[in-house]
Amino acid sequence: MKQSIIIVLVFSLLLVGCSSNQEAENKVASTEQIQKSKQEATGLDLKEINKEVIIKLWEGVDPKVGKTLDQLIDKFQKRYPNIIVERTHMETEELRQNTQTAFMGGGGPTLTLSSFDHIRPFSIMGIAQPLEDLMSKEMKSMYIENALPSMSLNGHIYGVPDTMGNHLTLLYNKKLVDKAPETWEELISMAKGLTKDIDNDGEIDQYGLVYHLTDPSWWVAFHGGFGGWAFDEDNNPILDTQATKDALQFVHDLKFEHKIVPEQVDSHLMDSLFKEGKAAYIIDGDWSYKSYDEDKDIDLGIAPLPIFQKSSKYAQPMISGSGYIMISELSESEQIAALKFIKFMTGKEAQKVLVEKHKLLPTNKSIYNLPIIREDQILSGLAKQLRNSKAMPIIPEMKAVWDAIAPVLESVMAGDLNPAKGAAQMQEIVEKKISKTK
Repeated sequence: MKQSIIIVLVFSLLLVGCSSNQEAENKVASTEQIQKSKQEATGLDLKEINKEVIIKLWEGVDPKVGKTLDQLIDKFQKRYPNIIVERTHMETEELRQNTQTAFMGGGGPTLTLSSFDHIRPFSIMGIAQPLEDLMSKEMKSMYIENALPSMSLNGHIYGVPDTMGNHLTLLYNKKLVDKAPETWEELISMAKGLTKDIDNDGEIDQYGLVYHLTDPSWWVAFHGGFGGWAFDEDNNPILDTQATKDALQFVHDLKFEHKIVPEQVDSHLMDSLFKEGKAAYIIDGDWSYKSYDEDKDIDLGIAPLPIFQKSSKYAQPMISGSGYIMISELSESEQIAALKFIKFMTGKEAQKVLVEKHKLLPTNKSIYNLPIIREDQILSGLAKQLRNSKAMPIIPEMKAVWDAIAPVLESVMAGDLNPAKGAAQMQEIVEKKISKTK
């Protein structure tokens, strides 16, 4: 009997001990969460600076934009007289190399304003400072939904974008067609009626749609619209999927079944056909819009790429851009100054100026409600497409993906490869190319 009582008491004490340990662990976790919430609520961008701090900004922007940066820097320094900003311009590759070399030597910039591509090498070398625990919730909430993820890698925010774009969208000539379709099925139907042999010589003179048939940058927009993506969460390539098969079949059918695109189209030909009034719709990037808008033979319309009925998703082109990267190993004062500068340059006032002067798509979400975008046909069209776009992966394996897509896409569009077999071939090629780099 005594032995049974002793066993029960011991077991009870063990349960109490386990319960106490669990409660202690819960308290620690709760304390850590509270501390993290407090830190986010009072991020470094909200702290004050009481001494002089110098920010060395190395940037790779267009020289015209650089002049505007100087004007904005002057405004920033008047608001924060203790912070001095020294701007140095470099070309994109020079900026990357010089930042890496200077950091290894114990010097270099405080901030870089550079392309998204720099995130990968800077994070690997420990140059880029993770920002997720330094930024306040207020600052994080300033941006459009796909902004911060565009400069994030492996769970860390390594930069804050100031502009995003360089993406494809749908353009149309209102002299040939009066509206943009909502779905691809509607576009195909309309395009069939717009593909014509006008002079009755047996040759097609006008096409419903033109785009670069064999360029992977165009094809990935269709791939994304069917729910595809180049990599999984662990950055493993995933091209042998139903989405890949659907996207290959779709582009194949545009040419061979629906016959609404020319036999062969590259960037030069599609540009010429659209400018000559021989194409109703064109899929092209924001780099081309100015020339189309100024062409007397084009009454330009712009709209998001349509939705696929099968997936209920819009075509999803990839986007790129530039942003601010904070260098690691800074003092707290330097970090505070750097974040205040980033916050100012991506704030409403500065972003409005960049839109007005340079037609750059902003990352601050408040700007999209202003007339400068809403009442500008091109900017509003680009903005709508931006919501249905996704940042290009900023990892070196992406080159292997492009190299895998290109030959398969060319074979499909030449009629030499069954689209259903293309996905497996892409996967085989990308895996071989990546394995050679390891």
